[in-house]
Amino acid sequence: MPLEVTPRAIDVLRRALDVGRMDPRRVGVRISVLRGPRGDEVRTGFAEEPDPGEQIVEAGGVRLFVAADLVVRGATVDVADEHDLLIVR
Repeated sequence: MPLEVTPRAIDVLRRALDVGRMDPRRVGVRISVLRGPRGDEVRTGFAEEPDPGEQIVEAGGVRLFVAADLVVRGATVDVADEHDLLIVR
């Protein structure tokens, strides 16, 4: 199963690009998961190209640069109910 990005997550990602005045045709959103002692933490950033080991995923007109293992396992990018924080399940 490929990576799934929920409509709510797409809205949050689009707003982030808009606020940053970034052109989604030139800039993508990097999504990474850091595993730590208190659980997984989702990090995002903006980039023009993927890093080695990342795959490009198109979702709702937004380019995502995502670690290949998230794509292979069929992870879901969603939004937590509080504060519009992105989560990866």
